Amino acid sequence: MIYAIGDIHGQVTMLRALLDKLKALPLTDEDTLIFIGDYVDRGEDSKAVIETLIALKGERPDTVFLRGNHEQLMLDARDSDPPRMGSVPGAFIFSDPTLLWFQNGGEETLFPYTDDLSDEQYLRWWEAIPEAHWKFLKETRLEYSAGRYLFVHAGLLPQGKMWEGQTRGFDPRLWIREPFLSSRDDFGGRIVVFGHTPQMSGKPLLQRNKIGIDTAAVFRGALTAAVLDPSATGRRAPMPFFHQVPYMVAKP
Repeated sequence: MIYAIGDIHGQVTMLRALLDKLKALPLTDEDTLIFIGDYVDRGEDSKAVIETLIALKGERPDTVFLRGNHEQLMLDARDSDPPRMGSVPGAFIFSDPTLLWFQNGGEETLFPYTDDLSDEQYLRWWEAIPEAHWKFLKETRLEYSAGRYLFVHAGLLPQGKMWEGQTRGFDPRLWIREPFLSSRDDFGGRIVVFGHTPQMSGKPLLQRNKIGIDTAAVFRGALTAAVLDPSATGRRAPMPFFHQVPYMVAKP
């Protein structure tokens, strides 16, 4: 079986609870874990999330880690020009990619890596993040296919449709919402399993051609694992089963 886990966004307490729940089933060596991306930004402790996932990869080397748009933002920030001191004491001038990442939860990701960022450290912020964490982020995949299921972070561009991100060179697998979300495309006979767009009800999105498993963990929703059978054949795949943990953070 495949267990596909939705967007985590730094919610390490929820991640650990969900992994404990899955391991207690128990998981077998033949089962595959697939993480749909967006491990970092906004939540409780993105550093601890990455450490947990790296440890899991050591235990289960076949685990699949997809890249989310927030991992891409973080990598783009590292590859951009470093910050500079501004004319006002304590003010910094950031590159556009770094500023975009910071505005979308990057600062919350950075804080757990250091107790106190001095001005000098802030100018070289990426050095606070261990190289093993950067390696993990760089090795994430853009998609994964198993049976009739295709796993991506955000979705796919339906055949014959235009998307505003095309003109900016964005990869739809990381960024798209519409026209993917409302599409009835059969995507080549595949069911697309995706995250990125939070389901604020805390319940997965379940449609004939797509399954959305970002259930808004960082917005006090749930963290979801979809259980899928990649060997299923026929015109209709069996209904997936879902394991969830409710919103929670560690007690101070």
